Amino acid sequence: MHSAPAATGAEAISRLAFDQAPLACLAVPVVVTVLTGPDWSEQAGPLPWLVSLVLVGLPHGAADLAVSRTAWRGWRLVGVWCGYLAAMIVVTAGFTAAPTVTLALFACLSAWHFGHAETTTALWPQQPPGPAALASGCAVLAAPLCAWPAETADVARRLLVLTAAGHAVSPEQVRVLGCLLGLLAVLAIGWTLLLGCRDRLPRTLGHVGLLAALGGLTHPLFSVGLSFLVWHAWRQMKPLAVEMTGAEPESWRSLGAAVLRIHAAALPLLLPAWAALGTAWWAWSPTHSLGDLAILSIGGYLVVTPAHELLGDLRPGASSLRRRGYCTTDLLPSVEPPIGAPAGSGRPAVGMSSRWSSSRTCR
Repeated sequence: MHSAPAATGAEAISRLAFDQAPLACLAVPVVVTVLTGPDWSEQAGPLPWLVSLVLVGLPHGAADLAVSRTAWRGWRLVGVWCGYLAAMIVVTAGFTAAPTVTLALFACLSAWHFGHAETTTALWPQQPPGPAALASGCAVLAAPLCAWPAETADVARRLLVLTAAGHAVSPEQVRVLGCLLGLLAVLAIGWTLLLGCRDRLPRTLGHVGLLAALGGLTHPLFSVGLSFLVWHAWRQMKPLAVEMTGAEPESWRSLGAAVLRIHAAALPLLLPAWAALGTAWWAWSPTHSLGDLAILSIGGYLVVTPAHELLGDLRPGASSLRRRGYCTTDLLPSVEPPIGAPAGSGRPAVGMSSRWSSSRTCR
């Protein structure tokens, strides 16, 4: 039997910063709520969204321009960004014409997007993308929609009032959508079992269970905002760090430098986004409250998320894991070193061709 290799610096940082720390950030509010009740989470509801405007959340999406410039050049890049802008215009028009339908579609897309993003943040060989990722994405929204339908409907109502979209969302409609997403999560877990990936089930159920517990116990504005910030956006810092620097962070210093570089690269889109959101907040919020700013930020994500997701799918060189959908407990990269390099010579360099091999795969 072969012993597992010792974790490298990059692997240790990855596990602690992008897996264990987010899980702890999700677990602490669950424990606090069990001990003290959920009232505090309603007061803290806007906090994750406000933090996301400046750190990690909005910046991880605003890095799209920098990411696209590494994938396309010239007129192709212009075409990509015309399509990006067109997608935002279409979503805005859809929200204006049918706000409640657009909100429901946005909830479904967000569940998919959260799960789909897991395919670029597989942290251990036994945690590749697949239906289990979809289950965790659905859990983020299914639990609060089922457990807090009235409060979730109120968040939607506040967004519709602030944007003068009119209409109303009923708690019954919210609960039905939540049940559908919950059913999809259960089916995704069942799919994992049918693929024969039972060794992944405890870890999958742990992630899904924690996300569902957070959504079921705390106010929906808080639970979804925190899940977005620490489980989705923060964990996207890992592939973005590789994209921006050409290597995974191998120390806390290199991780901090990579995160700063991502935020700096996001500024060309981040500054206009802040200006647009600030203008909307000043013009539409009667009290200019931070709660209204948090609600309006959700409207901003509604407009940009479809384009953000589409760009990730179209980009050349997107994660091979995302495209392959492996499910295995022994997924190891088999690297072809450059011509003339000694066999087994270190980590693959950026741009080096590689292939994935496994002793058992579940596609």
